Amino acid sequence: MDRHPRQASVVPFARRWHVIHEIDLIRLMQAHRHRLALAAQAEAIADGLPNRPTEPMMTAFLIALQELVTKGERADGDGLEAMLLNRHEDPLTWTLIDHVHHRHRADRAAASELIAAFDEADAFVAPETLGHMLRSFFTGCRRAVDFEELTLIALAGHRLTSEARALLVDALTESVAA
Repeated sequence: MDRHPRQASVVPFARRWHVIHEIDLIRLMQAHRHRLALAAQAEAIADGLPNRPTEPMMTAFLIALQELVTKGERADGDGLEAMLLNRHEDPLTWTLIDHVHHRHRADRAAASELIAAFDEADAFVAPETLGHMLRSFFTGCRRAVDFEELTLIALAGHRLTSEARALLVDALTESVAA
């Protein structure tokens, strides 16, 4: 186990990667796909305004938002830190990781605001406001995913196998096309 020097917390099963393989990125890429699917749901709801989404769609969206708020706080960034931190940590590494954490916190805060908007009153009474909230949320989610992938390429580029690099480049290419 390694200790996170800034927070003195134990990161289980962390190792200092010399080479990052495609398999090492699977959990991160799955989390990104999940977050991007949530962003797509938010975009679909925003595009459908002022109409209400179907009840099953709305229920699934709210459950996914709640999962982002509750599970995301525990999972965000640990795998990335374990891959990127090395014995010679430099300020750029910490700065980029701090930015990743900040973007994750912003996504969770936006998700909490959306949950509150849907819980407290009829959010569809003001479709312009709801549309703005939804668009801010899905734009933020997409930017956070892109930034995390760019951070990984920037800080571990020389340690990525060609397959791992291709996986990240393909993901970034898809985000540009979307």
